[in-house]
Amino acid sequence: MKTAAFLAAGWRGLFGAVLGPLARGSWCRKQRRNLNRPGHSVVWVRGDAVRWAEWGARHGYFDVEQMDGLSYLRALVPVG
Repeated sequence: MKTAAFLAAGWRGLFGAVLGPLARGSWCRKQRRNLNRPGHSVVWVRGDAVRWAEWGARHGYFDVEQMDGLSYLRALVPVG
């Protein structure tokens, strides 16, 4: 591995560790806003977005459910 490639990989790893949670949080807030718009009760997700959706569900942004193997987001039901 060349030095430049090694340094680039290191920078990606460092910035990914720092910026990854910020990017996921931003994506999750955007999806939650979409779910709160009239007429948008679900948001379908696929591919790499499924991992971010599961992270968002664990952190209380929305619920992730599945239908026929396809994942989708639903707004959290208010408690009480």
